[in-house]
Amino acid sequence: MDGGYRTIEEVASANLRIERLIQDGSGPFERVHSIHHPSLVYIRTGPEGPALGCLGEPRSYDAFAPFGTAVLVPAHVPLHVRSPGFPTREMILLRFDDAQFERLTGLSTLTEAELRACVDLRARDVVPLVDRLVRELTRNGPGSDAIIAGLSLTILGELAHHFASLRERDGQHSGVLAAWQISRIEKRLEQEGRGFPDIEELAKLCGIGRRHLMRAYKATTGATVMERVERSMFERATHMLEEGDVSIKELAAMLGFARQGSFSTAFRRRFGMTPSEWRAWRRGDRMLH
Repeated sequence: MDGGYRTIEEVASANLRIERLIQDGSGPFERVHSIHHPSLVYIRTGPEGPALGCLGEPRSYDAFAPFGTAVLVPAHVPLHVRSPGFPTREMILLRFDDAQFERLTGLSTLTEAELRACVDLRARDVVPLVDRLVRELTRNGPGSDAIIAGLSLTILGELAHHFASLRERDGQHSGVLAAWQISRIEKRLEQEGRGFPDIEELAKLCGIGRRHLMRAYKATTGATVMERVERSMFERATHMLEEGDVSIKELAAMLGFARQGSFSTAFRRRFGMTPSEWRAWRRGDRMLH
């Protein structure tokens, strides 16, 4: 096929697969690609000039932008390509493990602006790292596997830094949180198997600093982020007191309190009664009905 791919080398680990590909020469074409795992495509532009690309559904002709040397393709996001054609060339494809990619980068949901940034990934330190990785692939000497594994994790870390800085810059311009950031906070608060997050954890999830999170959350919702965390915590506490048989001591520990007394004091301050009194009142009220 015109512009078809052939794998000439592959290195795989538990969390990453690296492929060296040869792409056959091609005339001008338009295609749509869909990749099942988050991937970084590394390709040098020849004298024919860069192809144009768009991640997600293009809303206008202007949605297409020139590809950079490094392109980040999120999983299951359509990649539309308009190419002027090219001679036979080589490219490197890094296919990341979905869970590790999201854990280290936080990139589970991207805005339209971030998708545009993926087409020409101008993360200053990523391209030199991929250059080094390519050299290790071709060298294949003692220690190359360890170096490749380390470089792969470093690339993920640099991607995390790059998109965090983009998000913080965009957030500072608007002064409020984006819908995806609010959604991430809410999903984290719904995770019952984990203790409740602190501001540092939520700021990291949103890709911004803690002070920026506190200001932007207040500007967006009218409440402080810790008021939202506490409300979620007490909603869970009252549900478990009414529906479950967990002891007050166990419940306090599950909610992240070091001592039962601290939990009872906070609960009484909020509801005007202790957790035991609240449980007895709710269960008695339910029996009457």
